[in-house]
Amino acid sequence: MVALTLHAANRLLERDIPCEAVDICRLVVPLLNENPLRFRYRDLVIVAAKADGRPRIISVWKIDA
Repeated sequence: MVALTLHAANRLLERDIPCEAVDICRLVVPLLNENPLRFRYRDLVIVAAKADGRPRIISVWKIDA
């Protein structure tokens, strides 16, 4: 299970961010700790960290290629 901050949930809803971002975050769970990790997947930039032992997406946005 991946949690979203209010900011990330707002981004998903208002900025046409695909829900695929949540699935991708599940793949990087072994790399996450309390410090935010910024990574890129296709045209998305995702910032995530672990909070209370659970992966949490902090922010996500699209980049123009």
